[in-house]
Amino acid sequence: MSAKSEDSKDDNLNRQGSFRKLVPGSNHGDSPLSMSAKMIDRPIVWQINKQHAIFSQEYNILSEYKMLCSQDLKGIYVIPSALNALLWFGVQFIRQGIYKGGIFRFTITLPPNFPLGDCPKVVFETQIFHPLINLESGELCTSWGFPEWRRNNRIWQLLQYITKIFTKLDAKMTSINEEASSLHENNFEAFRDRVKACVKESVNQVFNSPTMDDPHYITFNSYVKEVHDPIKQEIYESKDEEENKPMGLSWVQPGSLQPFSKPEAR
Repeated sequence: MSAKSEDSKDDNLNRQGSFRKLVPGSNHGDSPLSMSAKMIDRPIVWQINKQHAIFSQEYNILSEYKMLCSQDLKGIYVIPSALNALLWFGVQFIRQGIYKGGIFRFTITLPPNFPLGDCPKVVFETQIFHPLINLESGELCTSWGFPEWRRNNRIWQLLQYITKIFTKLDAKMTSINEEASSLHENNFEAFRDRVKACVKESVNQVFNSPTMDDPHYITFNSYVKEVHDPIKQEIYESKDEEENKPMGLSWVQPGSLQPFSKPEAR
């Protein structure tokens, strides 16, 4: 009994200086304890929402890249940066048209609020003489192909646009490089000479060192016979007959077209 009485006295003493007695309740009937709990939980909820937004954005970017890989895009190679998912590296190999033979490097920068926001920004690292490309900054005018970037637009469509501007030049295109536009319309031979010069320069720069330190930056090595000849030979060699044999079960008798379910004729 004495022990219980002492515990009661201690309990009464603690309650006299309690949090409930010193802090008044809110006008909404919330106790100080519940108010403090809400104040603590608020940044946690915000943090969860922020993490969810980041996760959702990364999922959208991965989905875009997967859709891109499923498209039959000729002569263009793209990969997201290993350090920043909003930055993509690309190389365009021109296979036809006046820019044929060109090897043009570029980057695609997605807006911070992707998949919302404006059209991704395309900047060529290779200097290109083209009506739609700023000769100084290398930025491509995307508004000609995408006057308004919508939620249902896809990055693979932007890549199609990049290929199209080199293979089909339209005299009505919105000009960024006035000199290129004027020569293309009024002096095509001079325009062709300027294009040939930038195509030649792009080929000369293909083995240059990376402009940024990123594991996914697309690089090329010159042909080394000791390294590449065996790989080339392996590609050209025909596969063994054993590898070409069909796999799985057959429903016909070996060496004939007669089904197993059909009894042999006598």
